[in-house]
Amino acid sequence: MWAYAAYIVIGLVAGFLSALFGIGGGVILVPGMILALAVPAKAATATSLAYIAPIAVYGTLRQWSMGQDIQWLLALIALPLGLLGTELGSRLKQHLPNAHLQILFGLLLVALGIHLAFRGRADLNKQRLSDAAGRGTEAAARPPDAKAH
Repeated sequence: MWAYAAYIVIGLVAGFLSALFGIGGGVILVPGMILALAVPAKAATATSLAYIAPIAVYGTLRQWSMGQDIQWLLALIALPLGLLGTELGSRLKQHLPNAHLQILFGLLLVALGIHLAFRGRADLNKQRLSDAAGRGTEAAARPPDAKAH
């Protein structure tokens, strides 16, 4: 019974985060299956791919219907390389023990998380500087006795 509840929770969280951040399969499903359900890493990665395909199609169409800017040309250019990468990754995975795959995946998530956090921090600082510069320009353009509204 616990396994079915875990499947439901993992699927719901993966779908929600997939729509929110464009992630879901590998980032949520694989750790969820490994940690909550004791699924071997190789099986978890393969299962996540089966989950991703229909969710990605639905999510893309839903985002597009809501007016999100989808870079179709970029997606079409990247697709053949993604297929090639899938072939190469599938072949390599056959030669890796589950434990090694799990360690590598964890390290990848940590590295990406650190990079994204620092990148977000830099973007936030740029936005703050831009906002401050805009306020400074407005203040300079006002006569000394005028007050901001």
